[in-house]
Amino acid sequence: MSFLVRFPRASYRADALDGFTVTPGFTPGNAQAMMWLSQLAYETDDRDKVDNILTALGLEMRGFGADTPATGLVPPKARFIVAVGRGATFVTLSGTDPLSIKDWITDFTLAPSQNVLHKGFAEAVDAVRSDIEVAIRSGGAGQPLFFTGHSMGGALANISALRALDAGLRATAIYTFGGPRTGGQDFFEAYEPLSESTFRLVNGNDIVPAVPPSLRGNFRHVGRMLRCASGSTFAGQVPASKEGNDPSFNLEHFPTGKNRVGIPKTARVRFKLHAGEGGQHVWPGRFRLIFAKGW
Repeated sequence: MSFLVRFPRASYRADALDGFTVTPGFTPGNAQAMMWLSQLAYETDDRDKVDNILTALGLEMRGFGADTPATGLVPPKARFIVAVGRGATFVTLSGTDPLSIKDWITDFTLAPSQNVLHKGFAEAVDAVRSDIEVAIRSGGAGQPLFFTGHSMGGALANISALRALDAGLRATAIYTFGGPRTGGQDFFEAYEPLSESTFRLVNGNDIVPAVPPSLRGNFRHVGRMLRCASGSTFAGQVPASKEGNDPSFNLEHFPTGKNRVGIPKTARVRFKLHAGEGGQHVWPGRFRLIFAKGW
């Protein structure tokens, strides 16, 4: 992973998961804990760093999928971490690295028909599915299970949770941050058993949750959205209906005079991404400022 998505070791606070509780319902404490774990998935090029941070958070690593060089036509593999502790098992999947062409190929490899699962996302999960499920079972198959991911990682978390359900491993809750639509109506219906306990957090006019555009409802979000206004926080937010498919793709994502694509081009841009700049993609570590100012 590039420097654009990694955080210094000192940025990971030892109390980051102290607000976590084992519950299928939405809580700000759980959202904040999942935010930090979704950020940690961007550190998978340094296993020792990840292991050190997990230990500080009171967790033990059980599974790890690092970035590997692409060769030939082998499908890209999702990067993931499986950890246990605090009375639960956690699966976190990495999102898009702005400097990785493999990630963008995965992002935009659409299925032939828009009513089926996003092909690039599905291939990335299926390449590591057995590794994730073995790691989950090693921590106790009956233990509460949480999935999380940011950006593309949110879509991968949705698919991975559904794959786990098919294998008899039901997720307690799924939290995603700035994730895109994952599939079509067929996926939406298959995902129904997990919809009530899936929470997708959206900041302002972030463009990623608006794509792929839903043409006649062919691409669908799953789960219940919580959306805070740009420059605001998620305080007091209540999850919306699981039937919702917002946000829509519109010109709000492309105000004139500013770069709204959400792809940082220099190190300085990373630190300029913040709530309030419509269309720009908020990286997971920035969500901590949206949960509680100064956290």
